[in-house]
Amino acid sequence: MTREHLKKPSTSLLAAATAAAIATVAWPLGSAPVIALLVAGLAVFYLLVAAGTIAAHLATLRRWKRSGWLVGYFTAHASQLVHPDNGQWVLSEHHARRRGPGWGAQLRAVVWPHLAREADRAGVVVRTATKVPALANQYLRDMPGLHVEDEAGGVIRLVRDPG
Repeated sequence: MTREHLKKPSTSLLAAATAAAIATVAWPLGSAPVIALLVAGLAVFYLLVAAGTIAAHLATLRRWKRSGWLVGYFTAHASQLVHPDNGQWVLSEHHARRRGPGWGAQLRAVVWPHLAREADRAGVVVRTATKVPALANQYLRDMPGLHVEDEAGGVIRLVRDPG
């Protein structure tokens, strides 16, 4: 689960169904218990969603670690994970402290040239992807040799062949 899952109508419908079920069961008790149970029930619901999201991310990280290695790069404002996949390096989980222009630029300015040099030295293809066209353009500017491989399903896949 990701932030995208929380935006989907199915999660909202499930939350509404949970609230309706709690209200129906608690209605004979009066309005104060209904409100208290609704708040508690929805809090538990979203805690379970958060726990599922965290568990999915941890399982993914463990899988990447088992496949050989997992490297994380961090600044005060951004992070980037790199892991191998079928003999290629995948740049994933690139997060900035806040959304907006420039928050991840400092990290990319330092880390991406280093990764490009190391990928060239090792003869490895580098891949990344984004759903945001503005980020794809920024990524293309930030890593020499990176180019658009394809765009399907709203995802822009970028690749860099070793130089």
